[in-house]
Amino acid sequence: MNPRKTLRTLGAMTLGMLVATAAVGCKGVEKGRKSDRTVKASIQAFDPNADIGFDFGDGGGGGEMPDDYAIRMAFNNSFEGMDACVASYKERKGMSAEKQLDGEISISVKLNPKDSQPLGINASISGKHDKDDELKTCLKQAVDKAPFPTYDGAPRIVDFSTELDAGSEWEES
Repeated sequence: MNPRKTLRTLGAMTLGMLVATAAVGCKGVEKGRKSDRTVKASIQAFDPNADIGFDFGDGGGGGEMPDDYAIRMAFNNSFEGMDACVASYKERKGMSAEKQLDGEISISVKLNPKDSQPLGINASISGKHDKDDELKTCLKQAVDKAPFPTYDGAPRIVDFSTELDAGSEWEES
């Protein structure tokens, strides 16, 4: 087998795949029409009691820990998305938007030192709303979109808790 011919064939196949992918991925968007597309995310949960493997040899990185303030600010970026989850839940259940839901959200995030997206997220809600998997999934997706800091170290688990429905206050200007 000629290495030059193999390389040329491989190049032609790669180019063909790129063209086919571009043709499928670049469909025109119909304006003014609601999308029928549904998106499902699978955010990995994790066992908070499992051992975390530390690589102290090659590629293990240093023992740096991410800045606590940066972690809190990243989590705070998810509040708008979590509020949208609560609003959607109220709408699904036929509740008034003004009705404030009781309960607290407890969220554990397994930080990914190499990427701003977490390795896993666990969520629980105090009270009766914990049984609604759609609400919990939505809340986890909101947290998953937050840009957590990267660092040179091992994965770290951070815990947060906040009100399920913080409500709103009107400020007069």
